Amino acid sequence: MTLSVIVPAYNEAPTIAEALRRVAAVDVDLEIIVVNDCSTDGTTAEIEAASVPGIRVIHHPENRGKGAAVRSGLREAHGDVVVIHDGDLEYDPQDFVAMIQPILRGETRVVYGYRQLVSQSRLYRLGNRFLTLLTNLLYGASVRDMETCHKMWRREVLEDVALTADSFDLEVELTAHFLRRGESIVQLPISYEARSAKKLRWWVDGPEAVRALLRYRFRR
Repeated sequence: MTLSVIVPAYNEAPTIAEALRRVAAVDVDLEIIVVNDCSTDGTTAEIEAASVPGIRVIHHPENRGKGAAVRSGLREAHGDVVVIHDGDLEYDPQDFVAMIQPILRGETRVVYGYRQLVSQSRLYRLGNRFLTLLTNLLYGASVRDMETCHKMWRREVLEDVALTADSFDLEVELTAHFLRRGESIVQLPISYEARSAKKLRWWVDGPEAVRALLRYRFRR
């Protein structure tokens, strides 16, 4: 069973090469798809410098956002299972080994890796907890970390879904589709170390996530 790892990257020059090497070192049958979202800081050169064999790179001619980058990656993914992985070293791709096991055993089609958020600033930690709580209230769910990047699913789960999110609201859209379709989400603890420089803008992306949760919950 092949795991398609989609890595959206925007101005990740300091970390992207090491992030890709870490992904390539995971003992799982992988295909790695990097979506360079019109980076301007040398990310392109660093992707090449990583020298990861078999990697596929998609270049956006303009910056379109994380959601759009993931959607571009999904269109090129051929693996049986898909996972999203950031290029900033916050997450450890070795967690894929444990995450894929419930899917391989046929216990579920969707797995979330949930984080301990102690390394986040208090503001972001509270924001994450609020959005997860709101998700559970709206959808009658018991998700532990709605905003986690490490979402893994069998590709056929969303093959008939036209995702539309362009930005960080992708996390909401994916979760909403899984929950509305009655998918049983297995949740496993993962490693996480928050970085100090965040691309997410809480004053914009936080309210948008709330609006997206409401929109997907009540949309027919």
